[in-house]
Order: sequence, then C-alpha cells, then structure tokens
Amino acid sequence: MDLRKAVRDPWVWGQTLLMATVALLAPLLPRYVNLGDADYALNRIDPAWIRGLGGLVALAGVALAAWGARSLGPSLTPGTEPLPDAELVTSGPYAHVRHPIYAGLVLTLAGYTLAWSNWTLALPVAIAARQYFEAKARAEERWLIERYPSYQSYMVRVPRRVI
Repeated sequence: MDLRKAVRDPWVWGQTLLMATVALLAPLLPRYVNLGDADYALNRIDPAWIRGLGGLVALAGVALAAWGARSLGPSLTPGTEPLPDAELVTSGPYAHVRHPIYAGLVLTLAGYTLAWSNWTLALPVAIAARQYFEAKARAEERWLIERYPSYQSYMVRVPRRVI
C-alpha cells in the first residue's frame, strides 16, 4: 500500500473528512445542539430497538468492508489509482459487487448514525455517503479501465452498487 501517494489523493481526504464528521457529530448533535423548530425531527434519540438495528447495520457494513479489503490483499490501496503491480480481483465479494468496501462504508456510516441518534439523521448521512462513494467509484473505474483491459467485461457482469 502506497500511503504517500494516498495522502495526495483528494478522494482519500474527502473520505476521511466524511467519516470524521459523522463519527463526531452523530453522537453529539442530537444531545447538545438546539435546532429550534427542527429540534424534534433531528434532535431526538430513537428507541433502543431502532438504535440496536443501527448497530447491526454498522456491523454488517464493517464485515462487508473487511471482506472486500481482505479479498484485495496486497492490491489494497485507499486511493483511486490501482497499485502498479496489483492484480484485478474479481472473486469473493467482488464477484457480486464492484465496490464492496465502499458499500460497507456506506452501511457503517448510516448504521453508526442510527445507533447514536435517529433515523432522520441516518437517512441524510446514508444518502451523502452513497453519493460520495458512487463518485469515488466512478473516478476509480476510469483508472481500472485504463489499467486492466478485462475490466470492461467485468463491468458488464458485475454491478457497481454502492448500496
């Protein structure tokens, strides 16, 4: 993994900022910020069973992202450009979805928010995370098409699906 190159990738910075913002605000916003008229809709803590469901969704997301990372093995990189000697991985979760790590991160962020606060905050977090990782996936796929001639046929067989 080339971390020096990843540090220069704006997608990595955006991803880090998104995850840090959700990690900090999801637990604090509904407890310490008064939103006036929108206060009840956004600043409440959902019942324990809904929050428990959020925890399960977050765990499923972590499991999916970990499975994707493990399947990539030495080809894993946080940036959008594949490593120079990396092989194209199309097995494991990559046989079902082209970006399982991104799908897992969307589930993790939405589930985390649901576990800490409420569904009216978890929904926009899920939408924003999905949009971000869809855009990152498109940027990454430009590199993959250029690097791997067989990626075009893989794209036809396997959906991008970032949740």
